[in-house]
Amino acid sequence: MATSQEVKTHLQAFKTAITDAMVTVDDYENRGTQYTSANQTSEKAKITTVNASLIHASDCSICTTWDGS
Repeated sequence: MATSQEVKTHLQAFKTAITDAMVTVDDYENRGTQYTSANQTSEKAKITTVNASLIHASDCSICTTWDGS
């Protein structure tokens, strides 16, 4: 059984990854035209490439065993 703290720690990783992705998009919107072509490609890849940390299984062993304690 997963405790509430284990689930919160697990979900925090998703929250952090999403926040980082949003910062990248905001930065690109604000300064993307100033980037070199290579930097534009690199920044876009941060968003368009599926980040493994954002993949969450529907049968996640932490989330599905949460006991609420």
